[in-house]
Amino acid sequence: MFIRNQHTLLDTTSSSSSSTSSGGVVGSASSSSIGESGSAELLCSSGSGPSAACDDCNPTTSNNETGNNNNAKKNLNLSLTLNNNNNNNNNNKKLISSIGGIGGSIWRSVTSASTTSSSTSSASPTSLSTGSTSSATVERSKHLLKTVYSSGASLDGTFFGSGGRDSVGDNSAIIKMDEDSMEEEASNTFLSSADPDDELIKKLPKEILLRIFSYLDVVSLCRCAQVSKYWNVLALDGSSWQKINLFDFQRDIEGKVIEKISKRCGGFLKFLSLRGCQSIGDQSIRTLAKHCPNIEHLDLSECKKITDVSTQSISRYCAKLTSINLDSCSNITDNSLKYISDGCRFLMEINVSWCHLISENGVEAVARGCPKLRKFCSKGCKQVNDNAITCLAQYCPYLMVLNLHSCESVSDSSIRQIASNCPKLQKLCVSKCAELTDLSLMALSQNNPLLNTLEVSGCRNFTDVGFQALGRNCKYLERMDLEECNQITDLTLAHLATGCPSLEKLTLSHCELITDDGIRQLAAGSCAAESLSVLELDNCPLITDRTLEYLVSCHNLQSIELFDCQMITRAAIRKLKNHLPNIKVHAYFAPVTPPPVTTGHRPRYCRCCEIL
Repeated sequence: MFIRNQHTLLDTTSSSSSSTSSGGVVGSASSSSIGESGSAELLCSSGSGPSAACDDCNPTTSNNETGNNNNAKKNLNLSLTLNNNNNNNNNNKKLISSIGGIGGSIWRSVTSASTTSSSTSSASPTSLSTGSTSSATVERSKHLLKTVYSSGASLDGTFFGSGGRDSVGDNSAIIKMDEDSMEEEASNTFLSSADPDDELIKKLPKEILLRIFSYLDVVSLCRCAQVSKYWNVLALDGSSWQKINLFDFQRDIEGKVIEKISKRCGGFLKFLSLRGCQSIGDQSIRTLAKHCPNIEHLDLSECKKITDVSTQSISRYCAKLTSINLDSCSNITDNSLKYISDGCRFLMEINVSWCHLISENGVEAVARGCPKLRKFCSKGCKQVNDNAITCLAQYCPYLMVLNLHSCESVSDSSIRQIASNCPKLQKLCVSKCAELTDLSLMALSQNNPLLNTLEVSGCRNFTDVGFQALGRNCKYLERMDLEECNQITDLTLAHLATGCPSLEKLTLSHCELITDDGIRQLAAGSCAAESLSVLELDNCPLITDRTLEYLVSCHNLQSIELFDCQMITRAAIRKLKNHLPNIKVHAYFAPVTPPPVTTGHRPRYCRCCEIL
């Protein structure tokens, strides 16, 4: 091969026929063979006679030994035009060397076909390894060269580095291959028939692609399914749809969509959330339960059309169910809980909040049939009473989360049963259970040392005595909601500051007896300096600017609420923000009363009074 330069002319033609016949590329020149400036052209030119023509320019194969020898002595001349705009010599040399190596790699794959075909009497025109090189192959090679250079990456996945496009600047490389001397053929080769990216993806095992798709959400999977037929099969494979959350599409999801998803996912589906999908009815849930027997977590909250028929189908086919959410399903009755207790013996979590038709009979059925129950929520179920809670305490000793918000008929007797029989209890909500007293708090402090969340908003009978017991024994308390516990004083805060070092969130809204001194003791405790991040003091009328001065030492404090704290000033809030710049302060200041009118005549009485 000849590389012509303005200053030098180097003869790099290979004289060994063995190196040429083996597919070796002599068209890649080292950077040292190029002059400091100017342009180098690599032209594809054949010899003077037919015997000297390269096999790529003349695809006709010979069956005798003479043809093989002639083809083995072929000469490949490539041309590289490099326009140097900034005289960056080092970058020019690295760029030429990199492109030469890439061109050699691609050209080697092209010329190997003609070399192999010259030694074979019968060759298939559609195979690259045994067929002759066609014009389509050359076009594909040229396209690959341009693509590789434009992306700055070589064929083996490495980048040009310092000689790449970014470092060259204004340099532009124009790679030309003279395809005019190539004879056109109608043969379809591997390179010209498919995109290389598709072929690379197809080379990956199906298991790996399915594993990749398993991390995508519903929207991404649907988009991937539209790329190609192969991706459509992979994206819609049931193994990629083990967890589905359709809350974002709640207005668009209809029953037919759920039925199609159920049939496609089959036994792969384990988690399904239909929260807010109010168009879903019993027929869809029946199809879902029938085709997805391995489902474990099912969220049907706010699906107001489903009835006991749906839960009957679930209990019949979904024996592996461990969690079900029926929040705000107003048509659910005690029969649903009986069906679930009969068919779902491994149930661990159930939520029947705001299902007003649920009573003690349904709760008792669940407690008896699901002894592994860990979480029970019946928020707003006013028919749930002490008998129901006593059954939970008796048959579900592993209970860890209990939410009885607004279960107004619950009293101390049932809570004491829960405290004594469920030692692993961690979260308890008895807000708006107005009949509870300090006896419940003392029972919890004696039997539930792992308690970390306690919500007692609206329990007006709680006093400092009960919280003193909690602060003494419940060391792991992290969240406490004491809103409207209007009998507690600063003494409660003193006990919490010393006995609950992990306290993160504390709500004291409408606790009208809390003063600055209680906040001072809270801020001096270990919990304030290490973990306290949220403090709510809405409608605490005795709180003043001194409270904000004490809270400066709470370095982890992120949010504080001061609505209707009339003795807090804007200046104190600004000072607090100066010390804790990341804190969020929620406060409300009543508009300033306009000054009285001093000019002009102002009547003492309104016009009506004057008339009277």
